[in-house]
Amino acid sequence: MKNDTVTPFVKWAGGKRQLLPKIKELLPERFEAYYEPFVGGGALLFELKKAGAIINDINLSLINAYTQIRDNIDLFLEYIDNLDTKIIDGNKEYYYYIRDLYNSKLSEKNFDTELAAMFVFLNKHCFNGLYRVNSKGLFNVPYNKSINPSVNKDNIIEISKYLKK
Repeated sequence: MKNDTVTPFVKWAGGKRQLLPKIKELLPERFEAYYEPFVGGGALLFELKKAGAIINDINLSLINAYTQIRDNIDLFLEYIDNLDTKIIDGNKEYYYYIRDLYNSKLSEKNFDTELAAMFVFLNKHCFNGLYRVNSKGLFNVPYNKSINPSVNKDNIIEISKYLKK
C-alpha cells in the first residue's frame, strides 16, 4: 500500500466509493475547508485527504471508532487482533458473544477503544456489512461466516496518521 492511499475501514450503507469519480468532477479546483456531516465509511474523506477536515455522523459508535483509531491506534489494533484470533474457525457463537458484549457496552454508553474494535469487528463479520439496530438501539445483524481479518493494519495505521491532521 502506498503511504498516500487510504480506504474506508468499514462498509457503510450509502457509501460513495463507486461515485468518487463523478463527485470529484463536481468539486471546485480549490477549496479551503472540508466538512463531512455524514462521514459513514469516509470514502470521499479518504480520497481527498484534506488536512483539517471536520467530520461528523449521527452514529456515535462510528465516531468513536474514528476517534479511537486516531488517538489509540496501538490499543485498537491489539483489540482487533484478539478478536480476529478467536473468529478464525468461523466461530458463530463467538460472533454472537461479541455482539452481546458490544450491545452491553453500547447500552452503558461506554465509548472506548474496546467498543471501537468490536464495532469494526462486527461490521466485518456481520451480514453484508450492515449497521442495523432494533427498537432498543441494539445492534442485531447476524453473522456472515467470514473469517477474514477485520482490518488491513497498514491501512488503519495510515488512517490514524491522516486523522491526526
